[in-house]
Amino acid sequence: MPCEPVRIAKYPSKGGKITRIIGIVLIVAGVILIILCVPLWAWLSLIGAALMIVGLLLLRK
Repeated sequence: MPCEPVRIAKYPSKGGKITRIIGIVLIVAGVILIILCVPLWAWLSLIGAALMIVGLLLLRK
């Protein structure tokens, strides 16, 4: 019983320099919007949760 050949997925090319620049600009704009729109209490709660996790990891070792 012969095996079928493995098909390799072909992805589109990465595009030109303009496409990369547009992508980077969109990513930066998204990060800025998230930073500006998320309220301070949410950032503080994320920092607090991160500190607790780091503390737990240090105690486990």
